[in-house]
Amino acid sequence: MPLIGMTGYNRVKKREEGGATVKIILVQHGDAVASEKDPQRPLSDKGRSQVKRLSEFLRKLPFYPGLVLHSGKTRARETAEAISFALGGVRVEERSFLNPDDPIRPMEDELKALGVNVLIVGHLPHLGKLAASLLAGDEKRDIVEITNASPLLIDREKGKFRLDGYFRFEYMR
Repeated sequence: MPLIGMTGYNRVKKREEGGATVKIILVQHGDAVASEKDPQRPLSDKGRSQVKRLSEFLRKLPFYPGLVLHSGKTRARETAEAISFALGGVRVEERSFLNPDDPIRPMEDELKALGVNVLIVGHLPHLGKLAASLLAGDEKRDIVEITNASPLLIDREKGKFRLDGYFRFEYMR
């Protein structure tokens, strides 16, 4: 399948049948410091290292996100900003409904309407429930064990969501 109309950092793959495949990347933030050490829980040294390697991995993909979304939590924002910088300045936006225990419906609705590739930096259990709902139609299903800085790739085409890949951080090179 040829790539058509690649512009900037939003490479949306076009299928010959017409219509765009939107790429969705779900990723849990990098490792964070303990709340006892800092209640804001920024990225730890380990987390910054994870995000650097994740960013290097994402640069090798045949598409980039046109938008990076994150929760308002410090560790998610830091992860999103580092990825954006590594990918050449992709637009970064905060969403109030990406916190650990938020309902998934608002994010699902946004993903159904988005016309750009998107990377979402969030938290558990929210990301796990979102992935399960998109891929299996049931947020209570245990689809994949999402871990820090491990991207889950999902395609959305013609309103359907399909798993495109999952890359555990410890296996990324």
